[in-house]
Amino acid sequence: MQSNSEALVDETEQAISQVSLRGWGISGKNGDVFSGVELDVPRGAVAIIQGPAGSGKTSLLLSIAGRMRVTSGEGHVGDLDIRKKPRHVREQVTVGHIAGLTDLENDFTLAQHIAERLIMLQPWYKPWVSKSSLREVTDVIRETFDSATEVIDRLPVGTFSAADAKDADFLIDNEGKAFVSELSELQKFLLELGLASLAQAPVVVLDNIDYLRERQDRARAWAAILIYQDLRRKRAPERPLTVIASCEDSTDVDLALDALHTEVSPTSVSTLQLTQHPRH
Repeated sequence: MQSNSEALVDETEQAISQVSLRGWGISGKNGDVFSGVELDVPRGAVAIIQGPAGSGKTSLLLSIAGRMRVTSGEGHVGDLDIRKKPRHVREQVTVGHIAGLTDLENDFTLAQHIAERLIMLQPWYKPWVSKSSLREVTDVIRETFDSATEVIDRLPVGTFSAADAKDADFLIDNEGKAFVSELSELQKFLLELGLASLAQAPVVVLDNIDYLRERQDRARAWAAILIYQDLRRKRAPERPLTVIASCEDSTDVDLALDALHTEVSPTSVSTLQLTQHPRH
């Protein structure tokens, strides 16, 4: 049963938009990429950007993250005006997966990727990372996704995958010595999410979960996202994670939400439908 204080926190979060867009759009020489987007995403919520290929999902996510200029509308991340302060917005919105932007290096180990990301987050005068810090971060990422595995394992056999639900070791080894080339596409996706989480930003954007070809992998990806969001909320209730993710078909997230309804509690779940604009 939810306590009165928890209910009050939920109501407060519902009232606070972490991301707000009004008349948001991008137009170019060939017409609109997307236009007239109206979006309110409360703190700790999940927003699904749904639409066919070419409907502007990736561009919308990049614009929310302060990485692509829009041509119309008003947008805010918290109190920050996205159009006026894109650099500050980039500190508040981390990119978990966007093809071409977050691609991993196949000949890098997991530890090398983590060390590189940690160095990027440190002051310029500290271009190194200690082995103990690296091990600590590796352990946190492993524990997070091990927790996701444990939750999935408690579900009825076949909920996500009858074949592999019992032995999904997302990061393979304890010290991160495995190469990215050894990982499955699902493991790569989750590693990208893990790397993005190191910044502890209040918002994460994730693009095109449909690129995971197997339906059980897409459902497991959504499950891990939802479980990670809930773990973050429990560890730091004052800093809940807001997730904005895109896909063409939301049935996989519906499956994950149905299966995990007793395990996760996002502030809200909403879907924004984009349509493909005709190009000139």
